[in-house]
Amino acid sequence: MADSGHAPRGDDVGEAWDDIVIGAGSAGAVMAERLSAQRGRRVLLLEAGGPAPVSRPLGRATLQGANWEHTAASGTGAARRTFAYPLGRALGGSSAINGAIALRGVPGDFDGWAAAGCPEWSWEQVAPWFAAIETDTDVKGEGHGTDGPVPVSRVPRAGWDPVADAFLDACRAAGLPWADDLNAAPGGPLAPAACVGPVPSNTRGGTRVSTAEAYLEPAAGRPELTVRTGALTRRVVVRGQRATGVEYTWQGRDVVAHADRIVLCAGGVGTPALLWRSGLGPAARLRELGIDPLADLPGVGANLSDHAVVTMWGVPPDGVSRPGEPWHQVMARLVCGAGGDPDVGLFLAANMTDVAVPVLSAILRGRTAAAVSAMLLAPHSRGSVALDPARPSDPAAPPVIDLALAAESSDQERLARATRQLWALVRSSPLAERMGRILLWTDRMVQDDAMLRASVAKFTAPMCHPSGTARMGSSHDPMAVVDQRGRLHPVPNLLVCDASVMPVVPSAPSNLTCIMLATRVAGWMG
Repeated sequence: MADSGHAPRGDDVGEAWDDIVIGAGSAGAVMAERLSAQRGRRVLLLEAGGPAPVSRPLGRATLQGANWEHTAASGTGAARRTFAYPLGRALGGSSAINGAIALRGVPGDFDGWAAAGCPEWSWEQVAPWFAAIETDTDVKGEGHGTDGPVPVSRVPRAGWDPVADAFLDACRAAGLPWADDLNAAPGGPLAPAACVGPVPSNTRGGTRVSTAEAYLEPAAGRPELTVRTGALTRRVVVRGQRATGVEYTWQGRDVVAHADRIVLCAGGVGTPALLWRSGLGPAARLRELGIDPLADLPGVGANLSDHAVVTMWGVPPDGVSRPGEPWHQVMARLVCGAGGDPDVGLFLAANMTDVAVPVLSAILRGRTAAAVSAMLLAPHSRGSVALDPARPSDPAAPPVIDLALAAESSDQERLARATRQLWALVRSSPLAERMGRILLWTDRMVQDDAMLRASVAKFTAPMCHPSGTARMGSSHDPMAVVDQRGRLHPVPNLLVCDASVMPVVPSAPSNLTCIMLATRVAGWMG
């Protein structure tokens, strides 16, 4: 392990803390709140964005100004495509701008983590922690919490909009059984592996509750916790096998802060980029960028896993949609692969305004849209995150995100199968009438095998749930970056705690899993 080779740069040198947490998102806000609950500790939370945004208007898919506004690419040659890739940049991070879906992963996800060298993350180990973080107002009993910081609720069936009702009818007619609780273990009596049910959301009174509201607001008066927004972290300072501090810019000044422990919670894109800038990553790549490698960690930035999704948009007739009402009310799960766990989710998003889908604005012309999506819950394809070679030391430079969406043939086959099933649903009555005209897709595109594969490749997009880019695992695994308690293998007082440590993305939006992850790791840190 080498030294960083030069002194920290900064106008202010000498800030001293017990813990510094970088990133105030789904994991970082939780981590900072938990660590600062210990009386007398000095915890500094650095967030590049601003204060938590006002709750996003219902029907808008992203919130401008509260995300990094990254772009990502996928594919090769003429088939290469670019995508907007919004990730949260504010207190609360992506939990402040996402779809507010409060779904857990399935047991097979976490048993897979255990099999990958992380036995403390088996389903048996994590299930009680999912219960501990929540207050589920609808489902009671074993497996659910009643006094956790995260509220979980579902829109009552009587309050569903007409498109959601029709989606449910179509799923039931296709043979999918009803599930009261999609957070129950799939395959059990409460949630068959393939099923349809109400979407749980982290909302209270119809308004999202981000980690900023659930964790940071109750801790706002603690002397143990200092929160700095608009603080852009350049790098972690490492001496030998110890992280000694961080360099960041705040209020126009370069600052160096020292700490006994540093926790990176910058997310599946931000964390590997920060590690690279700190000299912690694949040594050969770092040298090419002019960065002195302090440790050769080839797994940093590799293994990027994200959910791939194919979406069909409809324009419901006047009077069918209900603008302003929750747009995630019902979803289904399918088993399209060889295993027994659900590996495809069918999501309905109704009551969507044209603001939510800028690319379709010219078609929608102010009308409300509905969308049905097939999301690959357990993708096999892997991408990468790297630094911009033109600005490798600049924390404001957008990273290079290569998604490799559905690059594996198994992903292509499952998405094609799911898309065909999705089309059958949207063409069935009464969903067909309530969805209205379906944009871009036709019967011919779905019925012809070659056209279906080509169309799926053309329309596949990311869900912006980046995971796995600093994955945990045994020290004997050359691609593992941290141990199963989040400690960087060559630098044990530098921890990573966010979606980047997950060996694979869970079979659900990653927000709830990040909250559970941070709660456990903070407990181990003591």
